[in-house]
Amino acid sequence: MWFRVLGPVEAGAGERAAGVGGPRQRALLAALLLRANTFVSVSQLCQDVWDIIPAAAESNVRTYVARLRALLRDPGEADSRLVSRRRGYVLETRPGELDLAAFEDFAARGRRALDDGDAPLAGRLLGQARALWRGEPFHGLDGPLLRAERARLGELHLTVVERHLRARIEVGEDVVGELRALVDERPTREELPALLMLALYRAGRQAEALDVFTGARERLVREVGIEPGTALRTMQQRILAADPALDPAPDPGAPPVAYRQLPMDIADFTGREAELSQLYQRIEQASGAVVITAVAGMAGVGKTRLAIHAAHELVRRGRFDEIQLWADLRGFDPGSPPADPSGVLAGFLGLLGVRQVPADLAGRAALYRDRLAGRRALVLLDNAAGEEQVRPLLPGGPGCLVLVTSRHTLSDLDGAMAVPLDVLSEPDAVAVLERIAGERVAAEPVAAARVATLCGRLPIALTLAAQRLRHRPVWTVRDLAGRLEAAADRLGELHGRSRAVRAAFDLSYRMLTDDARRVFRLAGLHPGDEFDARSVAPLAGLPPRRAAELLEELVDEHLLQEVTPGRYRPHDLLRLYARERAQAEEPDAGAAVRRLARWYLHTAETAARVLDPDRREVALDPAERPDHVPEFAGRDDALAWCEVEREALVAVVRAAAELGDDVVAWQLPCALLGFFYLRKYWDDWVTTHRTALDAVAEPGGRARVLNGLGVAYSDLCRFDEAIACHTEARPLFAGAGDVLGEAWNLNNLGVARHDVRHFDEATRCYADALPLFRAAGNRHGESIALNNLGDAHRMLGRAGDALGCLCDALAIQEETGDRAAQRFTYWAFGDLHRDAGRPGTAVANYRHALEISRELRDRRGVAKLLARIGDVHDAEGRAAQARACRVEAHAIYAALADPEADALAALLDAAPVGS
Repeated sequence: MWFRVLGPVEAGAGERAAGVGGPRQRALLAALLLRANTFVSVSQLCQDVWDIIPAAAESNVRTYVARLRALLRDPGEADSRLVSRRRGYVLETRPGELDLAAFEDFAARGRRALDDGDAPLAGRLLGQARALWRGEPFHGLDGPLLRAERARLGELHLTVVERHLRARIEVGEDVVGELRALVDERPTREELPALLMLALYRAGRQAEALDVFTGARERLVREVGIEPGTALRTMQQRILAADPALDPAPDPGAPPVAYRQLPMDIADFTGREAELSQLYQRIEQASGAVVITAVAGMAGVGKTRLAIHAAHELVRRGRFDEIQLWADLRGFDPGSPPADPSGVLAGFLGLLGVRQVPADLAGRAALYRDRLAGRRALVLLDNAAGEEQVRPLLPGGPGCLVLVTSRHTLSDLDGAMAVPLDVLSEPDAVAVLERIAGERVAAEPVAAARVATLCGRLPIALTLAAQRLRHRPVWTVRDLAGRLEAAADRLGELHGRSRAVRAAFDLSYRMLTDDARRVFRLAGLHPGDEFDARSVAPLAGLPPRRAAELLEELVDEHLLQEVTPGRYRPHDLLRLYARERAQAEEPDAGAAVRRLARWYLHTAETAARVLDPDRREVALDPAERPDHVPEFAGRDDALAWCEVEREALVAVVRAAAELGDDVVAWQLPCALLGFFYLRKYWDDWVTTHRTALDAVAEPGGRARVLNGLGVAYSDLCRFDEAIACHTEARPLFAGAGDVLGEAWNLNNLGVARHDVRHFDEATRCYADALPLFRAAGNRHGESIALNNLGDAHRMLGRAGDALGCLCDALAIQEETGDRAAQRFTYWAFGDLHRDAGRPGTAVANYRHALEISRELRDRRGVAKLLARIGDVHDAEGRAAQARACRVEAHAIYAALADPEADALAALLDAAPVGS
C-alpha cells in the first residue's frame, strides 16, 4: 500500500487509488497517518479534527473509521491496516509506504551528509526528499493538528530546499536562476540571498554577489525595518575579503573510486573479432542516452565470455572506468526462479554505498538511477530471463553502458542494440582447442578440425573437449576425435538450439566413472541450490566419504563448482542436464529424494535437540532413521549446520510436499521451529509452515503446524492471525489426546492475547495450560507458563500474584538447570521491579537475562533487553548509558530486519548525541 499527505491526502494499493472520502474523513486519515503505528484515542482524534468538537464527534469518528477500514487493505489480505484498540485505533504502515516518513528520513540523512561534508550524497538525498513534495500538505483540509503540522512541514520543506541548493553549489552545479526565483518569492528570508551570493561568487561574479546583498538589505529595511542578520553580513564581508574558504574544494586530479565488480577476463578467449568490432563501433557511435547492448544466442555459445571480455577491454580503453557492476540474473536455472530485480538492485545499491535501501522496487530503481547519473558506469546483466527483469536495472542517463546476455532475443527492450552470436568459425574453433590443449592440436590439423566439427563449434563443448585433452597427456588429438565419434548418433538425435549443449555435456558425462555419473545425476535432483557430501550421500545411498570423493571428481571435470570449501553447486544448464539423465537412467529417482528428505528431517531434529534440549521433540520413527545422520559437537556446531543448510531445508519442505511425503512436509518445519524462533528467519518460518499446513491432514500434525505458525505470527505482530491459528489448533490437540501440545498451544494463545493487551484472557490461557503441563510432567513448560502468568498479573496491577508466580517459575528452572527459560523469568523480574520503582534491581535482573540470551545466541532477545536497560537508564537521567544500549540494540534489530529498528532509530535521532 501507499499513503500520501505531502499534497492532497491519498491512499491506495499498487496502481489503484482508494477513494478516501470527504474532507472530514480525509482529515481523520491524515491525523492517523501523522501518528502512524501509534495508538490514538478517540478523544485525541476529536481534538485533532475539530476546532469546536460537536456533540456527536466520537460517533462520527467511528463512522469514518468504519469506512476507512474497508478501504485500507492490502490486495489479497483480509485484515485492514486500520486496527481497533480499546477506545482508539492504530493505522499500520510499513517502511516505504508513507511519503511523509520517507521525506523526513531523506531530509534527516541529507542534513547529516551535508554536516559530514559529503555534498554529493547530501544532494541526492535532499533531492529525493524534494521529489516527494507534491504541494501544500493535507491540501484542502483543516483542523488544529493539520494546521500545526502544515506550518512545521512548510518550514522543513524550505529548509530542505536551502540545504539541497547548498549541496548542489558545493558540487559545482549552477543554481543561480533557481535561487533568484526563490529570493523574489521570499524576500525577507536571509538564508536565500546568502546562498545566492555564494553561488554567484563561486561562478566568478563577485560584483553581482555584492549587489544581491545591497538589494536584500534595502528590502529588509523597507519592509521589516531591520538591518541584515549575521549570516548575510558575514557573507558580504567574506566576499569583500575574498575569503579562500569560499572557494570550491580543489580537484586533486585523482580518478574517482571505482566499484569493479566484473568477473575476471577469460585468459583463453579466442576469436569473435567481427562481433567485438561491431559492438565497440556501436558503443562509440551512440550518444545522448544509455547504451544498451543485448548479446543473444543459443546456450553455450559464449555470450557471457564475450560480454565479460568486451567489458574488460572497454575499461582498458578508458571507457566506463568509474563503476562496473555485474549480476547473474539466473534466467535459465531449472532449480530456482529468476533473480528478483528488487534483490539485484539491493545488491547494487549496497555496492554503491547506500546504507538504507528503499523497501519497494520503484524506490530502489529510482535511487539506483540517481546514483549512476553522470557516472561512467558499465552494468553487465548475465543470463536475463526477459525484458521485464532487465528494465528496472537500467540506468537513466547518458554515460552508462548496459551489456545484457540472454538466450532470448530481447526485441522489446527499447533502444537495445542486438548482437546476435552464432557458433565459432572453424579456424576460431580450432584456435580455442589449441589455446587450451597446447601444441598437440597444431600438429594434427585434420583431427583438430574433426574435433571442432564433432563439438558443433560450440565454445562450451570445445572447452570441455580441450580440457579433457590437456589433462590426458598420453592422448593424441585423433584419440579425442575417436572418442567423440562414439557420440555421433546421439548428436544426430538432438534437435533445435540445444543440440550442441547436450552433446558437450554428454561428452563429459560419459567419460566419468559409473559411480561419478550416478552422483552427478542424483545431485541434480537435490532441492537446494548448494549441497555438501553429507546430504548427497543419502541421495546416492553412499557413505559421506565416498560421496565427497565423487563430488571432487565432478569438480575436476568442471561439472560442479565448489562455491566454498566442501559445498558445491552445479551450473544451471548442468543441473538441467543432470535431471534429464536422472529421468532417463534412474527409475527410482523419487525414492532417492525421499531418502534425502528423511535425512534432512532426522538431522534437523538432531540439531534441534542440541539447540534446545527442553523443546518438545518431533516423534520420529527410529526404524526410518537414515545412515550417517551427523551428531553435533555442541550448540555452535548445530547452529552452524542450520545456518548453512537453511535454504536447502526450506526447499526440502517444498519438495516433500510435492512428492506427497506429508510426514516430512509437516515434521521438518516443526523440527526447525526452535531455530527459526532463535534466529528470526520469519519468511522461511511462515513459508515452511504454510506449505506444511497445505500438506498435512492428520489432526495431530496439523495442530502442531498451526501452533508453530501462530508463534511466527505473534513474532511478526500479526496477532489476529496468531490467535486464529492457536484457536483452530486447540480442539485438534484435544481430539488427538496430545496433552503437552494442548498445553503449549494454550500458553502461546495466551502470549498472543497478552500482546494485544487482553490480559484477563491471557491469564485464563496460562492458568489452563498449567495443569496440562503438570499432567504431562513437563517442568520446562510449567515454568514458562508460570512466568507468563506472572507477567500478566503484573500488567493487571497484581504485583503480589506476579511475584509469587515468578518465584515459582524460577525455582523450577533452577532445580532443572533450565538456563533458556531462566532468561525469560529474569526478564519478567526486571519488568516487575522497574514498575515498582526499583531501577537498580530491574537492571540487575535484565543483565542476568541478557547474559543468558547472549550465551544462547538469541539476538532478538539481546536487542529487546538492551532496549529495556536503555529505557531505565533514560528514566534515571543517564543519557550516555541509555544511548549506548540503544545503539547496540538498533544494530541487532537492523541486521534482523526487525520492525523495532525504525522505532529505535527515531528515538536515537530525537536524542542529542552528546546528551
